Amino acid sequence: MSTQEEQIKAAIVIYGDEIAIIDPEVNGATEVACRNLHKFVDYVQTLDPLLERHEAIVMTAAILDGLPALLETDQDLIAGLKAECRELRNHRQ
Repeated sequence: MSTQEEQIKAAIVIYGDEIAIIDPEVNGATEVACRNLHKFVDYVQTLDPLLERHEAIVMTAAILDGLPALLETDQDLIAGLKAECRELRNHRQ
């Protein structure tokens, strides 16, 4: 059950014809993901400083799209990722 403060912090997000209520945990996680995505776009631009920002964003999207296939080529990396997921689940409150 969420507190009144958490309910106030909840946001309504519109996806096409869908409306979803996003809770504070999802909002916080989204903020972290966006900050890290922004950092990665910055990194991509360091690889080719002549890229315009929108081009670096498109390149980043292409990298993220191919990431699962790349990860699948390294079973040790997959095992480590699964272990990190378990650790994260173990710290739920």
